[in-house]
Amino acid sequence: MSDETNPDAPLAPIELAGRHQVVIHRGAGVDTVELLGRDGKLVFAIEVGERGPVLRFEGPGLTLRAAGELAIEAHDISLRAEAGLSLAAGGDLRISAGGDLHSSAREQKIEAVLGDVAIDASDDVRIDGERVLVNC
Repeated sequence: MSDETNPDAPLAPIELAGRHQVVIHRGAGVDTVELLGRDGKLVFAIEVGERGPVLRFEGPGLTLRAAGELAIEAHDISLRAEAGLSLAAGGDLRISAGGDLHSSAREQKIEAVLGDVAIDASDDVRIDGERVLVNC
């Protein structure tokens, strides 16, 4: 139980199936609901504070699966991967920006495995390189 002298102490855990637990921490400015695995390690947490809820997932992996559409909307979105990032679609893949599109990498490759590569511009098309090789 939470201690009157220590409001940050967790409330009594709620036991769940498979020896999982839900623990609630009340704090100054932030309250947290935690799901602990059978080993006592944090699996999932919801932190609720001034700015609203923050979801935290900890573990070896996370899968979000939807039978239909999955939409993510925000003012800004950042994706960061330590090793690699893959985007794949069984159909068309579209990238659209209301402003400029910037792409940067050590090396870049554009490949059409079946069909043409088309470049359309309403102004000039510039190719600047140490050497510009054509049909090589």
